[in-house]
Amino acid sequence: MFRAIKQVEGGVFSVVWDLGRRCSYSCSYCGPHHNNKWSPNASLEDLKITMNGIARYTSLLNKHRKIPKKTSINFTGGEPTINPHFFEFIEHIKKNYPSVGINLTTNGCYNEKKCDLILKYVHCGTISYHVEASDQEKKLVHANIEKMKLNNFDFSVNLMMHKDYFDECIKVSEWLDSINVKYKPRVIGDSNNLKDIEDGTAHIYNEQQLSWFKSYWNKNKQKVNNDAKSCEVATKLGRPCCAGKKLELLIDDEWQAGTFVPDTNFYEWSCMVNWHFLFINSELDGVWHHQTCQVNLDGQVGPIGKASDFNSIIANLEQKFNQNTINLIKCPKSYCGCGLCASKAKDESVAYDLFKSSINNLEPIFQKEVQNLSNANSIINILKQRDIK
Repeated sequence: MFRAIKQVEGGVFSVVWDLGRRCSYSCSYCGPHHNNKWSPNASLEDLKITMNGIARYTSLLNKHRKIPKKTSINFTGGEPTINPHFFEFIEHIKKNYPSVGINLTTNGCYNEKKCDLILKYVHCGTISYHVEASDQEKKLVHANIEKMKLNNFDFSVNLMMHKDYFDECIKVSEWLDSINVKYKPRVIGDSNNLKDIEDGTAHIYNEQQLSWFKSYWNKNKQKVNNDAKSCEVATKLGRPCCAGKKLELLIDDEWQAGTFVPDTNFYEWSCMVNWHFLFINSELDGVWHHQTCQVNLDGQVGPIGKASDFNSIIANLEQKFNQNTINLIKCPKSYCGCGLCASKAKDESVAYDLFKSSINNLEPIFQKEVQNLSNANSIINILKQRDIK
């Protein structure tokens, strides 16, 4: 039985920073609450203020870690490179916070000058490849992928496997194989909700397409894990860590290395997601522990504060630390779309051991009850309800 996940120590503290909804694409499976052409761009001054808060927050967490983590910021959106201050801002980070890693999730569709700046200032990145783009846009993406590969840039491709363009997606995967670029074929959508399926934001794949996924993971199982049991898990269409992070999985009473989990329902599991992640949304001026689950230390879906007011966030955390305790989140959801790589356990005794193995001078407080919040997504709901045009 699958009982726990432990993120291997020595990794980074991952800050996902959403700079806004504005995007150069209009993919059918990415609704207006995910991208648009009109959202305002965050100012350079606001970005600098938030960056200072992130640095102070992560420093406070490191005081209680047995092994301090470096901070890696993954800029996302929308399309981050659309912000006119983006490249000046990442130059500011590199100059003033040299230990912070700069990551970029991008659609890869920009001119050669922007590609050169990414090679100069960004440490690593992910290109989300969308087959619905125009031929001219895809030509730019191909050129940038080839240039990044030629310059030994550390990046991979998330190949969005569109059910209606599946043959083209397969051709792209074969091209990426031919030039030796790392990629992951990604299913579209994080739920089986009927509405999501009807509006196209979640795709249902036919048997032939599912067979291709199974064949892919079977062919690449040695890249996933050399352990026989975990390789068997990988061929059952489980969920990989988005960033391919190294994990240890407790299956029955044995810890095994892996990057794949056989199930993504962690309802009522105790989770340390707040020790591994932080999510910033500049458009909403909000800070959450994680981008998709958004659960705070009270077990509710909601922000922990404002991006423009990190002083309050840090003061609240210091108050808890001064009492030598910290809440351990008990998952209120039945599906984990991302963040599954955070250390977590079904049994409190295992969760306690995971906590004490990585955190100093604090005692975890376990939640006794949890409200089933299904897959409610406060950020999406807020954006859907806003009239931002």
